[in-house]
Amino acid sequence: MFEKIQGHQTITSHLEKEIRFNEVSHAYLFSGIDGLGKMKTAREFAKALLCQDQIDKGCGHCSVCIQIDHENYPDVRIVAPKAGETSIKISQVREMISQLSVKPYSGNWRINIIDGAERMTPEAQNSLLKSLEEPLSYNIFILITSHYQAILPTIRSRCQSYHFQPLRILDIEKIILKETEFEQGLVSEAVMAAGGSPGMALYLLSNSEIQKERTAYLRELYGLLKGNEIKVFTLAELLAKDKVTSQENLEFFIHWFYELNLLLEGHPLADHGEPNPAHRAYLQLLTNQKNQAIIKTLFEMMATIQYNVNLRLQWEKCFIKIMKIQKG
Repeated sequence: MFEKIQGHQTITSHLEKEIRFNEVSHAYLFSGIDGLGKMKTAREFAKALLCQDQIDKGCGHCSVCIQIDHENYPDVRIVAPKAGETSIKISQVREMISQLSVKPYSGNWRINIIDGAERMTPEAQNSLLKSLEEPLSYNIFILITSHYQAILPTIRSRCQSYHFQPLRILDIEKIILKETEFEQGLVSEAVMAAGGSPGMALYLLSNSEIQKERTAYLRELYGLLKGNEIKVFTLAELLAKDKVTSQENLEFFIHWFYELNLLLEGHPLADHGEPNPAHRAYLQLLTNQKNQAIIKTLFEMMATIQYNVNLRLQWEKCFIKIMKIQKG
């Protein structure tokens, strides 16, 4: 059970005990940066609950486990933003809710996974709330999020929360070198930029241009923080391609300023790596108070772009506000 999950033994041990002692909760919140294995853990949890093998739960070989891996088992439902969309709409949540009263197809549980729960619109989150407050005995909800604070407090309070910590650099390197054929030098470079996320490291390795782009974005943003007003417009133009790209870049910026927040408060980076030259340059410009205000601004931007807005204009407004924060 959970043998495929690496680096989160404390969480998987707790989940395994809940299954063994029949203490499974009706709702879970898996939080942590993207690429840590939250979705993989949710899938393995579902397999452990529904597996046909009574001894080796979550065997990975029975028909149920295979169907769950291929995302076509009827008692495991995954809700996520539709292709080309940045948010989970209320219609998607209502469709899921409409099926909750139907008893499971074959097992004792129906697993409802919401991947990217922070992307639910406020209306969608409120629609989900009643189902969490009055759950039917056979329904389990697993909300997966990279932004814990974007989930309504009323939803968070009704879930059992597990926070997935970034992995150590050496552990990520071992995972990637074992599972891929990338060269050691390329792996080390990607891992250093991945913020403790194996998934992000693999993404950067497979999309080397993305890593170069993000380095360029940080350079432009640094110029903006130093008072170069032209950067507001040049950077906004670069980032305002479409909603999905804007969402991804916002997540990158939020993670970047969270790392700076750790360093400003005297903590080590979450992946136990050393600050790189970009970290050190930014730290010379920012105070903890200003950094936290910037994070708040980026979250506000995240909420705004879920709607039909002029992306370039919203990026410009966001950067102008960041400049005002920096100027004090």
